[in-house]
Amino acid sequence: MLRIIATILVVWLLKVPWLLLIGGILLVGIAYKLLTDDNDHTDIKAGSNLWSAIRTIIVADAAMGLDNVIAVAGAAKHNNLLVIIGLLISVPIVVWGSTLFIKLIARFPWIIYAGAAVLAYTASSMITDEKHFKVFFETHPIVRSLFIAAVIVGVLAAGHLRKKALRRRREPSETT
Repeated sequence: MLRIIATILVVWLLKVPWLLLIGGILLVGIAYKLLTDDNDHTDIKAGSNLWSAIRTIIVADAAMGLDNVIAVAGAAKHNNLLVIIGLLISVPIVVWGSTLFIKLIARFPWIIYAGAAVLAYTASSMITDEKHFKVFFETHPIVRSLFIAAVIVGVLAAGHLRKKALRRRREPSETT
């Protein structure tokens, strides 16, 4: 319920000038991080009592849910019904299907690239829908399509290259 309220709030906020651009840029970063994240979350500290543990869980959930909230809000294009439907579909999948999804990702790594591409598409669409750019992109639909394609390809290429570099760094040197 809190996530639905938060997402509706984000949809409302995305009507504020320049916030579609900012949200789109944030979502590009989230798409890139999806590809390059090495799952090293060792900086999360356990709470010493019940309330600090609850606070840690709430902060972690909010941080991890930010990408979901921005993506659903951006994809919904200011439609609160779509926000609610999107969250009613995505949250149970994340909560109950996460173990299955992790197994699928381990077996089919391309799923992460597909997810990053969807996020990059949503992000670039948010940027082109920004009130200050919308007129330009509506009068030049080919430029809009090229911009969206460039963002998707840029995120996928940058993420792939970064992941490759991280993998090379982790492998033991053969010259020693």
